[in-house]
Amino acid sequence: MARLRELGNLEKFHATKNFLGMDTCITMSARYTNAEGTPLTKEILFPAIRAVIETHAMLGVRFDGKLESPDLVFFRLPSIDLSRVVTFSDSDDLQGALEKWFTRRFEGGEEDMPLWRVEVLSDNTVIFAMHHGMGDGHCPVVFHQSLFRALQDPSYPPSAAAAVTAIDVRLSFWKILSVLYHALMPRPWNRGTYAWTGNFIPPTATLNTRVRLLTFDSTEADKLSRIARSHDATVSSALYELTVNTLSRVIARHPAPVRYKTIAMSFPISLRSIAGPDATPDVFCYYPASYGAFPALHADFSWDTAAWVAVRLREQKHRLHETEMGILGWLVNNYPGVLKGLFGTKRTEGFRISNPGRFVVPNVEGKWDVGNVFFGQCDSLVGPAMTMNVLGDPKGGINIVLSWGEGNVDEAFVGDFIETLREGFLGVLA
Repeated sequence: MARLRELGNLEKFHATKNFLGMDTCITMSARYTNAEGTPLTKEILFPAIRAVIETHAMLGVRFDGKLESPDLVFFRLPSIDLSRVVTFSDSDDLQGALEKWFTRRFEGGEEDMPLWRVEVLSDNTVIFAMHHGMGDGHCPVVFHQSLFRALQDPSYPPSAAAAVTAIDVRLSFWKILSVLYHALMPRPWNRGTYAWTGNFIPPTATLNTRVRLLTFDSTEADKLSRIARSHDATVSSALYELTVNTLSRVIARHPAPVRYKTIAMSFPISLRSIAGPDATPDVFCYYPASYGAFPALHADFSWDTAAWVAVRLREQKHRLHETEMGILGWLVNNYPGVLKGLFGTKRTEGFRISNPGRFVVPNVEGKWDVGNVFFGQCDSLVGPAMTMNVLGDPKGGINIVLSWGEGNVDEAFVGDFIETLREGFLGVLA
């Protein structure tokens, strides 16, 4: 096997979380249909997936190295047995399938297996599940765009993919001081003390992620987009503000021993648009950042706030060296110890909103169509109490995978959140 390169700090971080049983995978599902109602069989799907593998080098690698060692590396697999990587199900239960992937330990990278899997449901829904160590949240989108091209065009791929490099996320001197200040200040002064973050992280690694699928149709989604633009906001910033309003109301209806003042929020951001020629939208790579904030509890929706958040999200793309992910560079030799030390502690995040945007169908003629797309991820054990994974459907709607770890929040809390979110969404459109 050919040695490719060492893992970057973020790649090592996610690899360690997986080895410790704290995380599974990130996913994207899409339903492929045609006028004839053709089922996706091995004879149709396997040649297309082989073409995708030829296009994207990261689909042909695995990890090599010990968990205790910081020098994990990527190795190229000499071959991939698709009959072991791709499974076909008799069920069309997408929600149940996602819960299975998020709960089951993702054993990618062992021996001769790659870092990803595919499951095909009975209604031609293809679920792509990949180890977070091999790429960022946009990579599942890239996979399905490539799979669509391969199904449409037998001559795909046009060429092999180039090597992938990691991005520099070093901290500035002033950011280092800020991180240390918040870590060492007396607890009553810490901004996270009175922030809602759900229940504490459990004392042991018991991963049991729950999922609910939410959809807003094309009429609702288009109206939200138009109204947001008229207020200098975006769909992403509107959903951010709406989530804060929803949580504020639900938290007030579910008493807790702490009187919360804020919500610990985060919003992953893709840096591909500013990271250079190696990070184009059609490659597997790892170029993320994250916007973190502690919005005050407030139940009323404000377009002014949504517009302000839109500006902040855009600004984050140009502050790469200021992201707190750079702190991982200090801890790379002790990831296992740091992660195990989180057990039984207060979470640093209450809610995370991940939004890769709208799934853009490649402009390739053929008999296949694609839609009903859902993006999701795990990280429910030591990550946020709840995660909202948003993806724009090519048919115009908005599809959401709401995920949380069992015990992170009460079931009644989740049900109340879902109902209140939908009511709030419709209220914004009124």
